[in-house]
Amino acid sequence: MTRLTDILVRACPLAALLLASSLASPSLADDDAGHCEHSSARCVATGTWDIQLALGAGLRTNPIAGADDVPLVLIPQVTYYGKRFFFDNLDLGYTLVDRRDWMVNLLITPSGDGLYFFEDDWGRFFLQGGLNTLGANFSPAPDAPTEPPAVADEDAFEGPQEDQREQESPAPANPEPTQVSPPPLRDRNIAALAGVETSGDFGRFQWQLQALSDVSGVHNGEELRFAVSTGTRRDANQLGISLGFSWKSAEVMEYYYGVTQGESSGARPAYRPGSGTAPFVRLSWNRPVNEQWRWLASVQYEHLSEAVRHSPLTDQNKVMQIFVGGVYHF
Repeated sequence: MTRLTDILVRACPLAALLLASSLASPSLADDDAGHCEHSSARCVATGTWDIQLALGAGLRTNPIAGADDVPLVLIPQVTYYGKRFFFDNLDLGYTLVDRRDWMVNLLITPSGDGLYFFEDDWGRFFLQGGLNTLGANFSPAPDAPTEPPAVADEDAFEGPQEDQREQESPAPANPEPTQVSPPPLRDRNIAALAGVETSGDFGRFQWQLQALSDVSGVHNGEELRFAVSTGTRRDANQLGISLGFSWKSAEVMEYYYGVTQGESSGARPAYRPGSGTAPFVRLSWNRPVNEQWRWLASVQYEHLSEAVRHSPLTDQNKVMQIFVGGVYHF
């Protein structure tokens, strides 16, 4: 059975984390993609490693205020399928049920929201390519409160010290108000999620469902991801569309998009969100060139949940992901 990693464009994510799995994999519109005796650009042979590289131009917008968008230029795809165990870029899994039109897997995969807070450009590049699957940007005590920067106590100056200061630096007639920088934000790290993935075919449609929980102790939250896809061919052109959503529990939202009292200020009020659901739609186009190369274009729109849109940390209500380029199969 064809593994449907392209069905679920993970809406948190990502991802460049998301795009790493979907860009370099066979398109959902390609009905012949899947397992075969010999690896090619269209399928992955069981028991062999498969490597592809997407090269082009694109980006994933970042909803965090003042943060840079995530560039998409080089995106490697590394895949291995055994009889039960599989490694698919950022996903580690074990197949429990493999039927002709239905599959159930145990899955470990990284969360995508932490990528928005990842400031290292090289780190982002590796995360996009799946070279750092579970241990990226972990730091101790993620829930430790952040102390605001110390501010000098004006009442501590007394007697001669205060008089001398006034003589040397007389106060201006109209002093400007002192601008105090907001407290720094605590680290938001990337969690390791584990759970069950099930997928199948229904006529010309394919569907996929993932139920995941944090097993790394980063936020101890849950995620539910669902998508349905279909595709068609026009001569050599392969067109695909995917619709779906991701639901995230209040623990996930609070960890990434909440604002604690230690982080709050006049311009950044404290905020404690609840759970949220974000729908998305993705369109893709593929055109094979030869056995090694194919053209690829993809655009995705994700409408952020109310819990994310109302956060003082964000300034957008959507995430756009665009990529145009070629995919080379080694």
